[in-house]
Amino acid sequence: MTDTAPGGIFKYVPGMRDAAPVPEFQASNLSEQVFTGEYVANSRPCVIRGAVSHWAALEKWRDKNYLKLRAGQQEVHLFLSEYHLTLKRLLHNRRDVHFAEAIDHLHRAETERAIVATDLAEFMTDLGGVSFLSHAEPGFWNAPARYFFYRNAGTAWHYHPFDETLTCQIIGTKKIGLVSCDTPFNQALRNLFYAEDYYDDPAAFARFDGPSWFSATLEEGDALYIPPLWWHGVVPQTTSFGATVAATWQSPLPVIAKAITKMARGDVELLGRNYAKRFQALAELAQKMGLARELAIACERGS
Repeated sequence: MTDTAPGGIFKYVPGMRDAAPVPEFQASNLSEQVFTGEYVANSRPCVIRGAVSHWAALEKWRDKNYLKLRAGQQEVHLFLSEYHLTLKRLLHNRRDVHFAEAIDHLHRAETERAIVATDLAEFMTDLGGVSFLSHAEPGFWNAPARYFFYRNAGTAWHYHPFDETLTCQIIGTKKIGLVSCDTPFNQALRNLFYAEDYYDDPAAFARFDGPSWFSATLEEGDALYIPPLWWHGVVPQTTSFGATVAATWQSPLPVIAKAITKMARGDVELLGRNYAKRFQALAELAQKMGLARELAIACERGS
């Protein structure tokens, strides 16, 4: 099994060659009304420049000893590869280590590729708010913040079934490709992305003339809003130590209802139920919205 350079998740995807840029805002010019009313409510991605430039993490996380002091003895999964979607690739390269050991490994110049994805609570105090979102309810699937510490490693194409995500770049630069699941080509995309053959086979997307593709490049302090049910893949643009925070919160009720309905119809799959932090809360909300049966069907389809 090979593990090619991170650029492979883009270079073999024809749509990424002419991907349209995601709309951009300066954080100082983006109102909460526009962000929540035009983008979150309509599941439209956007880039917010300088969104998290005031977070303490941008300075503190450059010091590896600080990171080790905060959570060095915590156990984490270190992946000597990309952060893959398929378990056969992901688990093949997993090492269970203390966070301090992982941080040392990620800072070594001889480390070719590695990544840690964790939701360690010790780093929450290094984050902050954003000017365009004053209040948010906890999401269903993930912790309020997940941390990606990496060296020359990106993330394979995947989507989040529920919850809004703000991908916040702390150290380094990243390019992110996006394509909506709300397309008649979604089943074909699913088959291609689940197989992950594009890492090894330049012809994996041959003769695939599909949906509209988008891309965004994040510099330190920038953030990308990624709605649920949007495929996205991530490629670092720097080969040294990097860090990203994925902050999540609960979607508006119409967005949640739409997702449940689409999953019940089989348009998309309910991925990763076993990893959901608050699935019972989602089930209770679906009951209140009259979508309990649809959620049950979605769970059965996704099992």
